[in-house]
Amino acid sequence: MTARCSAVHNAPMEETTDRVRLTISVSPEVHATFARLAKASGISLSRAMGEWLGDTIEAASFTADKVEQARAAPKIVMREMHAYALGLADETGALLDRVRQAKAPGVGKRSATAGDLSPPPSNTGGKVPLSGGRKRRSPGAKR
Repeated sequence: MTARCSAVHNAPMEETTDRVRLTISVSPEVHATFARLAKASGISLSRAMGEWLGDTIEAASFTADKVEQARAAPKIVMREMHAYALGLADETGALLDRVRQAKAPGVGKRSATAGDLSPPPSNTGGKVPLSGGRKRRSPGAKR
């Protein structure tokens, strides 16, 4: 009888879902933010947090890889991160240069003759309502 009980208790439990339930602690601010997201999305708080984590798994995986590499070879990872930061700074600088060029005098201004279909800036777009004591009469009304 003992063998039968131990066989039942030692048997692995069947998984009914592909999800893993966790208990985590978060700050009140994190809880409030995800509660708002869950309410706005019409889903549970647990699902909102789980989907957010699922959507950001690539970033978490990248970070985990870099932390593991940093523990094994910190100098190599520091060089890689430095090169990444320099590349990002170069890309940001190039983007800012393009924005500055687009705002340069004479660039991007519309020509008044070449295909400009917008009204002039002084156009009110319609009749200006009368102000003061004058009342408008309907057409056909007698004086």
